[in-house]
Amino acid sequence: MSFQRAIGQDVASQPTWEEVLKTKQGTIGAVWFESTPFVYKTTDGELKGIEHDLVMDFIDFVKERYDVNVDIEWREAESFSDAYGSVRDHNRAATLALSAFSITSRRDAEVDFSPPYMSDISVLITSDNIPILRNNDEFYKLIPKLSAITIKETTYEYELLRFKTEGNLPFNIRYIPSNRNIMHTIAATDSTFGFIDLPVYMMLFKDNPSVKVKRQNILPIKREGYAIILPEGSDWNIPLKAYFEQPNFKSRLEKIISTYIDMDLYHFVEGLAVHSSDHTVMLLTKEKEIQYEELLGKADIITKETRTKNFLIALMGITLTSLVVIITLYKKRNEQKDQIEAQGKSIALKSKELEQRNAHLVSLDEEKNNLIRILAHDLRTPINHIQGLAQLVLLEKKSLTPEQDMMIGKIVDSSQRLNKMITHLLDIDAIENNRVTLFMEQLDLASVVAKVVGSFEKHAQLKGIPLSFHHDAGDYVVKADSLYLFEIFENLISNAIKFSMTGKQVEISLQRYQTSIRVAVKDNGPGLTNDDKQNLFKKYQRLSARPTAGEASVGLGLSIVKKYVEIMNGNVWCESLAGQGATFIVEFPIYVDAIQPITASHK
Repeated sequence: MSFQRAIGQDVASQPTWEEVLKTKQGTIGAVWFESTPFVYKTTDGELKGIEHDLVMDFIDFVKERYDVNVDIEWREAESFSDAYGSVRDHNRAATLALSAFSITSRRDAEVDFSPPYMSDISVLITSDNIPILRNNDEFYKLIPKLSAITIKETTYEYELLRFKTEGNLPFNIRYIPSNRNIMHTIAATDSTFGFIDLPVYMMLFKDNPSVKVKRQNILPIKREGYAIILPEGSDWNIPLKAYFEQPNFKSRLEKIISTYIDMDLYHFVEGLAVHSSDHTVMLLTKEKEIQYEELLGKADIITKETRTKNFLIALMGITLTSLVVIITLYKKRNEQKDQIEAQGKSIALKSKELEQRNAHLVSLDEEKNNLIRILAHDLRTPINHIQGLAQLVLLEKKSLTPEQDMMIGKIVDSSQRLNKMITHLLDIDAIENNRVTLFMEQLDLASVVAKVVGSFEKHAQLKGIPLSFHHDAGDYVVKADSLYLFEIFENLISNAIKFSMTGKQVEISLQRYQTSIRVAVKDNGPGLTNDDKQNLFKKYQRLSARPTAGEASVGLGLSIVKKYVEIMNGNVWCESLAGQGATFIVEFPIYVDAIQPITASHK
């Protein structure tokens, strides 16, 4: 449907929510301006998008909850500002506005917002001819040579104007129509920059990882979120707020979002909003992952093309051979020889081209892996320097104030956390590139676990968490690599402490079965949902449970645990109910032979 009149005309005919509740029926207006994937019109003229589906689901909710029939009159606005103004300037109308509106303090003084339905983070992007900038000062030096690209009356424009005014920066602002894309415009021009929503950037980047823009790791902006707007003081906010607060709203929202956005990207952006301190590393890692997936896709296409070309070459060879047989009746033998040689050269040339292409792909993949390893190794040296210097300063306790002592302690903790993140990245790189070397030997599993538990006692005491370790008397001998065995239980016990509340006990136990030994690490934390269990051992996962003391995590620990356990012929799984803690169980076969140290590469 479309509006039969402009918004603002015959306002009184649009009922309030109180009136609709009494009559059990009514009509509201919905003004929209295209913002893919939030609201847009398909080539068939059908209205689609996340916000469109949210409004339709809201209408169903009103029918279910209040037994009220509500019709919607849709109107397409002429611009983004027209959609916003339709609500701001006619605040007596029962009207909603849709176009991925960001919640800002300035707008909040003019209109009312629904609760936010998605995180809102903006990032700075530049044209491809601008290098990656290390800090704000480098950017400020380039500013006089650059132009900003934006759209009028958007949060992008407000941030640029604030940035320009507060910093007294001399750059020009170029405005584009609101139906054009900022990222595509910057990709098509040199020496330009602008702000763009992170979800939109990640979607466009996933569709085309080779897009000619650079995302800069400076000046990120985090806002309250995206929301639907309605007139200030409108009582339609009552059912709209009830819709967002219903217990099953999250599942209904994710069902809608999954129709338009890759859920991995959605969960990644939502997780990034929660853990904004790690945004640079997490964004770079996600971009590399997308680029790597594209590389694999191109390699698959080239493989298929190679098979097709080989088939065509073979077919060409058969055809030419048949022709040669016919030609032998009419031409001399030396002419036949020349044709066969020419054919051989052509095939050899094509084969050489294919070999060069495949070699180039292998080289690109190796360069990517080398870059990850080099960056990780190079980062370790300055981090270790920082950690060492900070610890030296801590030794001079007499000359430090309590505040300085606390600050130096935080530096040590942060550098240790960075070192652990780098170790996890290198571990994943080694596992995925089959560079894990095992030294399998006879080990007393009870002794190994006891040492790991002992190493965490001080950390657990600081958080007020008692550690309990028990097992029956007997042999607990397995065949494993001691280094990786220690890392497995360090990850599991560290996680148990991280997700437990103060005063809640973490229990570690060993149990011997007929052919195997099991180690159980049980916490009394929030437990895991069914969705968590599905993604538990995957890389870069953000689960519903959150660390109780604000500890950070890259999301790699459990994936490393699973890899190490499996390459040492073991199994790992988790038993948990939401709200009742979680128990991680590691199982290894009992060692029965004599000691046989070996060195083997995992394949």
